[in-house]
Amino acid sequence: MEPNGILAILLCLSSLIAIKVGFVGMSILIQHAKPEFIERASEHYRKKPRRWVIFVGLVNGVAIPFISVLLISTQVLMLFGLVLLAAYLWLALLAYTVVYREIGSKLFEDLGPNRELKTTLYGGILAEAAFLAPVLGQLYSIALFIRSLGAVTLAILGRKRAS
Repeated sequence: MEPNGILAILLCLSSLIAIKVGFVGMSILIQHAKPEFIERASEHYRKKPRRWVIFVGLVNGVAIPFISVLLISTQVLMLFGLVLLAAYLWLALLAYTVVYREIGSKLFEDLGPNRELKTTLYGGILAEAAFLAPVLGQLYSIALFIRSLGAVTLAILGRKRAS
């Protein structure tokens, strides 16, 4: 194999790892900044009748990127499409924060002080490692993303609990 091919492979792998580490890091920041919102989204994620959550997540996971790409392809509404795509990426970060937290809370019981942040960190590391598996990991990632995207959307549209 030529050195250029090896360098290209190393660049792709290091970029993938940097993106995964960035997702986990941003999830920790989101967990620290908005713990009440993440808790509400986690409650929607954990509820037993999940059909509505999965339906909302599937619609958002397909419709928002499709509409964004259509708007970006036009010259007049390109800015609106970019704003919509940025909002979708923010929803994706919120959704993965919920996934990381739920995986971490199921696997780790007692983590001492800063329990929520540690569960998000450890759950994120384990989830991203599992998502790297070629076929099953990607399917698992998509399924959890759709479910958590629906939970985040319902938490945004839902009412806050009275304190």
